Amino acid sequence: MSGKKTRNILLNIYFVLTATGVVVFDQATKYLVIQKVPINTSVEIIDGFFYITHVNNTGAAFGIFQEYTKVLTIISIIAIFFIIVLKLIVKIDTVLYNISLGFILGGAIGNLIDRYFVGKVTDFLNFTFFGAVFNMADLFINIGFILAIIILLIEYRKEKRLKRS
Repeated sequence: MSGKKTRNILLNIYFVLTATGVVVFDQATKYLVIQKVPINTSVEIIDGFFYITHVNNTGAAFGIFQEYTKVLTIISIIAIFFIIVLKLIVKIDTVLYNISLGFILGGAIGNLIDRYFVGKVTDFLNFTFFGAVFNMADLFINIGFILAIIILLIEYRKEKRLKRS
């Protein structure tokens, strides 16, 4: 097997393992919150800064689009498909890019599981300065998205420099 094929296999493994890890971590944290924190109550972690606040969310990330669970389920499926297509089409052979897409995919799947099987998403991360309660899936989606954008911009600049030389 050539070095390039081996590298591609390893990058795919990073992508899949990252997505799987995010789904497992997201579902485990939601399960713990459901078991340990009564609905619509908070547990103070850092006074005046961070709380675990158990709320149910029938909308999208950060509580927007409440009561649109079916539409958001369809959008989640489309987003998952798009992430996989992006992975196949945009060939950026870096570990960080594959991890960032794994973060997004895992987060999307984590929230899709809740929407499809429960009809709502469990949110619990509550930073007082932020003004919204969210979950680990939302966090990983946002981190993955930011990383992917940065990586895409860096790669675009590299390609542009190569074309000029």
